[in-house]
Amino acid sequence: MRQLEFGIIMLLLIVSGSHTEAQNTTAAGGNSFNYTIQGDSLACTLEAKTNGWIGVGFNDKNSIVNSDLLLFNIIDGIAFSTDLYVKGVGNPQKDSVLGGANTIRKLNGIEKDGITNVKFTIPLRSGDPFDFEHRFNAPYWLILAYSVEDDFSHHSRVRNHVPFKLEVSK
Repeated sequence: MRQLEFGIIMLLLIVSGSHTEAQNTTAAGGNSFNYTIQGDSLACTLEAKTNGWIGVGFNDKNSIVNSDLLLFNIIDGIAFSTDLYVKGVGNPQKDSVLGGANTIRKLNGIEKDGITNVKFTIPLRSGDPFDFEHRFNAPYWLILAYSVEDDFSHHSRVRNHVPFKLEVSK
């Protein structure tokens, strides 16, 4: 019986300690995106040289249409976010309006010396039909953007589409 208990404890330690972690940074057009895989989530840092909103999007195709778009701004020292799905060119809609949910968690940020920096967590697979399902080592597109205004309805000043792969290392 003791051997069985010991075996179960060891199995639990192995399983709980075996979450995958990786870290990677991608930069384009004055934006940088950094992630760490923590269990079933992506812990992300997004930064751009602006006092306006900054954003990151995910899509299987090199297109803003049908992308999962996350926008962030800092107002009076407080970080805000919106989780959008882009139905068509110029037509991003909140996931919550479409029947999904804002799945951005653990949000904080700072705006200093013309640079906006936010840290946030998103699930790898939220189950929300308007969120991107992040797959390991599969190619997709990362969309990095920023605006000169905090208003999320203000168009981006810079938007870059970057080939991307969520890499895993043990």
